[in-house]
Amino acid sequence: MGKGGSVLRELKPVLRRIGLYYLLLAVNIFPCASLIPDRFPTRNLSTIYLLLLSVCLVLYYAHRVPPRSSFAPTMQLLSWMGLLLILLRGVKYSAFAEVGVLARHTWYLYYVPMLLLPLFLFRIALLVTPKERGWEARAWYPALGLTLALILLVLSNDLHQQVFAFRLDFFDWDRSHSHGWLFYVVTLWQYALYLAAVLILVSKCRIGGSRRSARILLIPFAVGAALNVLLFTGTMPKLNGSHLVEFPEALICSAATVLECCMQLGLIPTNQDYGKLFHLLSISAQITDSRGRTVYASRTALPLTREQFAMEDNTRIGEHKVLRRMPLPGGFGFWQDDLTELDRLNEALAEAKDALTQESELIRLRGALKERQAKIEQRTRVYDAIAKRTRRQAQSISWLARARRIQVDSFWYKDGHKDSLLEVMERTMAGERVYPDETPLVRLGCATNHDLTERELDVLKELSTGDTNAEIAERLGVSVATVKSHILHMMEKTGFKTRTELVSEARGLGIVVKNL
Repeated sequence: MGKGGSVLRELKPVLRRIGLYYLLLAVNIFPCASLIPDRFPTRNLSTIYLLLLSVCLVLYYAHRVPPRSSFAPTMQLLSWMGLLLILLRGVKYSAFAEVGVLARHTWYLYYVPMLLLPLFLFRIALLVTPKERGWEARAWYPALGLTLALILLVLSNDLHQQVFAFRLDFFDWDRSHSHGWLFYVVTLWQYALYLAAVLILVSKCRIGGSRRSARILLIPFAVGAALNVLLFTGTMPKLNGSHLVEFPEALICSAATVLECCMQLGLIPTNQDYGKLFHLLSISAQITDSRGRTVYASRTALPLTREQFAMEDNTRIGEHKVLRRMPLPGGFGFWQDDLTELDRLNEALAEAKDALTQESELIRLRGALKERQAKIEQRTRVYDAIAKRTRRQAQSISWLARARRIQVDSFWYKDGHKDSLLEVMERTMAGERVYPDETPLVRLGCATNHDLTERELDVLKELSTGDTNAEIAERLGVSVATVKSHILHMMEKTGFKTRTELVSEARGLGIVVKNL
């Protein structure tokens, strides 16, 4: 029971607005049904009354809708369509009442605002969110195209009479006509646009209460449909020979009521309840006009003095309070920031900073010491690497260099020509020291000894010892992967399938000598 009462309280403002709109429509019965004499100064009083209501709607929507919103221009067009429909009603029943063809085409023109009203409401539903999404964005242009096509078909009805069918030569056209199949298409399209617009607005609404209360929109839909059925079937009650309600005002009243319900429920954003919103704010804030007069204020906001109104932004107005100021169109926004907690934290941070100063200095010294130790260790590793490299290079001196170092009388490669060897022997016997200028070219498989790099020759010499890759890598000061890579490269160059074949051939050619 409590929940139902709460829902009813929330819907009371909407129900009052619905009642107000239909009360304004009922007032028009008096001039429309000739209960008020149709003579000066009350002549055409119904048209004047409806025009005044339409102008009020235009001004009302201009005030209610945020002027910078994406759908504000469309809302203005929608209200102007209502005004246009009333103007056409007055023209038909006043200016062109005696001119059949003009009155009939004015009647056709009814359908311009009648079809554009739901189309613009559909457009507003698409524009409620900042960006159109998915099928909604793509739905606008087909809807616009179909609406314009239906308007053209209605305006050209005299040519095809598929909307309204008349007797020969349009005799008694205003009272003796029937509805064609296009009339029902136009009517269904109007209601389809109204229904699609409401469904889109409800689906986009993020206010749970508003979505639950959206069923109240069935009231203006049902009333509008009932009035249209009475008018279409000719069963609308008459008074003094005139209908109690004519089609234009019934349509405008129903459309305006649907739109008002959407705004009251929050389905369409409007300029309302800002005062309530500010009153509920937990912060101390207020909005003033350009002269400093308060327009909106929260319940905790204190009145501004003239001195405070003239202060700059971010000015201290107490031991722990700061006044903030922001310019707004037509005024200023003011709010107060309570810095009590922030000031307490700043004091605690200042104390912590003093306490951490010595600890920071100690950490800095420790870091400097670690950095110095790291540099020393790095330098030591470099020196060790240089020493190891020096040992490896000393061990890899060529046989020729060894021979020169131990002062061998002469040194020559056995692969030399026989005559060359005899010449070396004769020159050595004569007391001359003979050494080759370069290593002789020896073919090793598909390559020669000159095709092998110095590091590959070092690995090949170590291979002749029969040691493992790990032992060779340790002696040469390289990784095992590097040793394997050099072996693979030598086998690719020479064309040997196994390392055993490679070492055996190298020994046989004298390129390497075991244990030398």
